[in-house]
Amino acid sequence: MIEIGKVNKLVVSEEASGGFYLRLSPEEAEVSEDRREVFMPNSFSPLRLKAGEEIDVFVYLDTQSKLIATSEIPFAQVGEYAYMRAIDVEEFGAFFDWGIDKDLLVPGNEQKVRVKNLEYYLVRVCLEEGTDRVYGTTKLGKYIESSEFDFDERDVVKVVPVQKTDLGHKVIINKCFIGLIYDNETFKDITIGNVYDGIVKKIRVDGLVDISLQPLGVQNLEDSKDKIILFLEKAGGQSSLNDKSSPEEIQKSLGMSKKTFKSAIGMLFKEKKIEILKSASEKGIKLISKKS
Repeated sequence: MIEIGKVNKLVVSEEASGGFYLRLSPEEAEVSEDRREVFMPNSFSPLRLKAGEEIDVFVYLDTQSKLIATSEIPFAQVGEYAYMRAIDVEEFGAFFDWGIDKDLLVPGNEQKVRVKNLEYYLVRVCLEEGTDRVYGTTKLGKYIESSEFDFDERDVVKVVPVQKTDLGHKVIINKCFIGLIYDNETFKDITIGNVYDGIVKKIRVDGLVDISLQPLGVQNLEDSKDKIILFLEKAGGQSSLNDKSSPEEIQKSLGMSKKTFKSAIGMLFKEKKIEILKSASEKGIKLISKKS
């Protein structure tokens, strides 16, 4: 079935004046009984195409309600979120740069707050029932609350930070969900728009997800132990860092919390891999040399 507002794999059925007609493959059309044709203008297509060739295209309705395909892929498809910039604001709504030639309309009644031109907003892409027109919304509450998650706690996910809040960074998870990375659990610089591997810490009843950028539990301690050993090796085997060092100093040097640091050096001490120096003249941690 050809899905409007999403990327479809279609086959070039024939070349026409000004573009190409695309269809589902014969096998898929037989299963879905969808024999619609989608037109892709030359301006939206790769330079060279031939009949029978498969191509990934994004499908939407034009102003005359005709199916149009483009080889450009938008920042988000129907059911997904993206951080987009408004590029034209009118009384009836705001148009956003969507990553393709056609801009995404967020109607006035779908704006949580009045959109300002050239500013960025978290937008969900939606499909209007009855008309199949694609539109955007910044009223996200009902979509977040009704989220049906395809991951579990402790799973690894892709996250994109999109907004700084009082508590931390709001993030888009796997393009389809919204979550938060808390400042008091963040031990490295975060850049808006970058893609990070995150770990699902908690799936909340309100539909939001708490995300950690560092491993949880025992795995976090094991990774932290390895990081401390490597840090000491690069420092010549010894460091002044100790359990009295400030959280800021530990974070700057090792990218971990003071609590994690204290637990990790305690484990390394028990394993006889480091010494903990506590004399009046010397404080810190020191690698124990391996006997040859």
